[in-house]
Amino acid sequence: MHPEHAILSRQILDRCLSTKHGQRMWINSWDHTLELASDLAFESGKRRLEVLLTVQPEDLWLRSTIEAPQELLDNLPAHLAAALGETDIYVYTLGPRKPIPWDKIPAERRKSVSVWLDTRYDKSRFAEGWAKVSKKRKVKMLAIEATLATPERAEASGLDHEEWKRVMFEGCMADPGKMSSHSESLVSAMSGDRAVRITTPFGTDLRFRLDKRPVDYSNGLATEEKAERGEVVFLPAGGVEVSAAEDSAEGRIVYDVAIRAEKGLVQGLTLRLAQGRIKEVSAKSGKEIYDASPLRKRTGDENRFAFFGFGLNPKLRHGFTQDDKVLGGVTIGFGDNRDKGGKNVASGGWWASMTKATVTINGQRVMEDGRLLV
Repeated sequence: MHPEHAILSRQILDRCLSTKHGQRMWINSWDHTLELASDLAFESGKRRLEVLLTVQPEDLWLRSTIEAPQELLDNLPAHLAAALGETDIYVYTLGPRKPIPWDKIPAERRKSVSVWLDTRYDKSRFAEGWAKVSKKRKVKMLAIEATLATPERAEASGLDHEEWKRVMFEGCMADPGKMSSHSESLVSAMSGDRAVRITTPFGTDLRFRLDKRPVDYSNGLATEEKAERGEVVFLPAGGVEVSAAEDSAEGRIVYDVAIRAEKGLVQGLTLRLAQGRIKEVSAKSGKEIYDASPLRKRTGDENRFAFFGFGLNPKLRHGFTQDDKVLGGVTIGFGDNRDKGGKNVASGGWWASMTKATVTINGQRVMEDGRLLV
């Protein structure tokens, strides 16, 4: 057993899931995460859980995605639905090991690709069918996102693999109790019809209005309430986000944290907003990368203010794909926000984070210079 795997398994079983003797656990692993899944299954057995371990080979998954009959991709097979209907806890690793080669997948099949399972993010018919069964059964679901830190994905993203993997693993070990305490206070502050102002020493000065939208939070705890809603707990966890009145954002945003895009880094991105839309754009470097992205179009809701949120995880660091979860960071996003109860309809969305923010909500200061006060 790998020492790190044993530590992570204990965190998942005892703190995130609060498992009980006799529960039925289904562990689904990619082939590159089988060692972790095996150790998790071993720790589950020590806790007297009944374990089913299944494996998804990457090559088979990709060939099926490209060539299998469409109905097999879209529909939840009866035997999988039956297994899920007898499951109390479903834990799965995220993959595949290599970046998904979207250019090889026919355009008409891309909406059928399902890796997240949570219908807030996964709009496939397979995920929809899965959610119906999991909600009825009230299955607690947890996904290990840290397994995306592979050598192949690190090379494609320009990251140091070992450092990325270490940051992701440490992020999984953040205290769910402490993050939950922050999330409860912030959910209360971010609910209702309220005015928000965000400022930073780097030049951000943004005002907008909250609009009684549902608040989305991630604290690492798989609760019965989340199971009833079909929500998945992703590790690393740690964030609170809410969509806002899309046309209310006015002012200036300066992202002091570098934005990692497919074709490089955008440094010092600065946006001027009026009536919720981006009117002016500048950057210290990489503006051409921003301009080239299809999600940065100057028309439609891709260009429209969508949501804001706070990071809660004290063990994560900016620059390693989890910026929205880093404690002390504030995230502002644009584009499609229907997964958060918003009104923007777009082909996708994008977001980036900033540090050292001071945030007031209806006159109450909830963050000062990047330090949460609630």
